[in-house]
Amino acid sequence: MVFVYKEIAKTEKNKMKNYFKPKKFEFYRNKTIYEFVGIKIYKKYLPTTGDIVRKWRNIVQMKPNKSDRIHELYRYERKTRNYELRHIIGTIGFIALFLIIDKKLSSIDFVFLTALNFYVNIYPIFLQRHNRIRIIKVLLSNGQKSPYDK
Repeated sequence: MVFVYKEIAKTEKNKMKNYFKPKKFEFYRNKTIYEFVGIKIYKKYLPTTGDIVRKWRNIVQMKPNKSDRIHELYRYERKTRNYELRHIIGTIGFIALFLIIDKKLSSIDFVFLTALNFYVNIYPIFLQRHNRIRIIKVLLSNGQKSPYDK
């Protein structure tokens, strides 16, 4: 019984890893598709950890120590998966609440809630996927293996 549970857990982990692995359609020439939908602007003005806020609050996302840089990149890549999963759950919850609410929504309410979901959940998912692609690119250029290589 324990063996069966471990095999199921291993299969589920592989499915999740396959989901988080960057896909070919996410690249166009030397850019990610997320750059075309304004992810860099979103990243700059993100109220919690955007570029401007990080400079203002002196937040350091990665330790600049050269010997630990590769370890930090792998750690940060795992964090992007965690953050993306949180926003996926948030999106599902948002849609579920949207469907559960019996109240008739006006078109303005519908547009506002959809825009809010994009700002709070969809764009952060895009940002995490964009960051993960950038991290993997840096790892590969430094002779390291991708976290998704077997």
